[in-house]
Amino acid sequence: MSDLYTIIPAAGQSRRFKDAGYETPKPLLQLKRPDGVIASMVSHVRRSVPGYVTVGFPVGSKVPSDLISSVVFIKETTGQADTVYQMIRRLPNKTSVLILDCDMVIQRSDIEQVIKFLDVYDTVLAVTETFDPNSSRVNTVPFPTQFAEKEPISQWGIVSVRAFKRADDLSTVLKTVLDNSKNAEPYLSQALKYLHGTKYAHIITEYVDLGTPERIIEAGWEIV
Repeated sequence: MSDLYTIIPAAGQSRRFKDAGYETPKPLLQLKRPDGVIASMVSHVRRSVPGYVTVGFPVGSKVPSDLISSVVFIKETTGQADTVYQMIRRLPNKTSVLILDCDMVIQRSDIEQVIKFLDVYDTVLAVTETFDPNSSRVNTVPFPTQFAEKEPISQWGIVSVRAFKRADDLSTVLKTVLDNSKNAEPYLSQALKYLHGTKYAHIITEYVDLGTPERIIEAGWEIV
C-alpha cells in the first residue's frame, strides 16, 4: 500500500447541537469520558488513530489546544463530500486515505484492521448493525455492491471509517458527485458506487457515538 493519510472533516454546521443551545461547534466541545478524561470531541476521535492526521475546520475556527494534528481551513462547503474533496485534493498523488467522522470514537484495533485490509481491497468500510435512520448503508457484508444515504437497504450502517487505496481516484469520483448534486447535500456514500475495485465491509461492534447531545449522555459521557 502507498503512503496513508488520515483526514477528519469537521466543517459541518452542528445543527442538532445548536438546536439544543450549544453555540460552540460540535467538534470543539469539551467532553468528559466515563473515566474522567476531558478533551475536545475531535481530540478524542484523533487519539484512536495511529500516524499522521489532518483535521478540516471552517475558516475562523479556534483550533483546540489539545489537538495533535495538522489543520486545514475550509472556506465554504456544501456538505460532507465537498469537505472531503477539498481536503484530499491537497494530498500527494497516488496516496491512500483514511476518512473518519469527527463525532465517532472508534477502537484503535478496528482502525488498524481497516488499514490492513486496505493492502488487499481497494475500499474498506467499517459497518455495524444499526437501526439509525440517518446512517449511510451498504446492502450486504462483507462485499457490498450497493450504497445508500438514509435509506434502509439493509441493517448494515457505515460507522465513521472509510478507507481508499487511491485518494486521487476518490477525488475524481467526488468531483462527479459534486457536479451532479445540484441543490442536494452531497455524501460520501454517493461516491462509493462510482469507484472501481473491490469494496470490503469490516464489521465492528464497539464504538462511541457522539453525534447528538442525547447520544453523548447515552454513552455515559458529559459535555463540560
